[in-house]
Amino acid sequence: MPLKVTSIRTAPPFKLEVMFSDGIYGVFDAARLLEEPGSVSALRDRRYFAKVRLENGVPTWPNHFDISPQWLREEIESQGGLVLRETRRAR
Repeated sequence: MPLKVTSIRTAPPFKLEVMFSDGIYGVFDAARLLEEPGSVSALRDRRYFAKVRLENGVPTWPNHFDISPQWLREEIESQGGLVLRETRRAR
């Protein structure tokens, strides 16, 4: 089964807090990504950046720019931002 993002929200200034379909949570700092030319330029506006939505488990903005969940996971891992979701112990 391909990796998907199951929940997403933004945090200032340009971060994405994401939960992956395998239960791993991470925070992606998009600041470097936003330095790239092209379709990401619209995302430099914080209000526009906050318009990210999930389309079939893929973070997508209104201009149809999207981020592959696998790429996102690798980037978060390289930034040291992956966290295992806490599990409750059965009593």
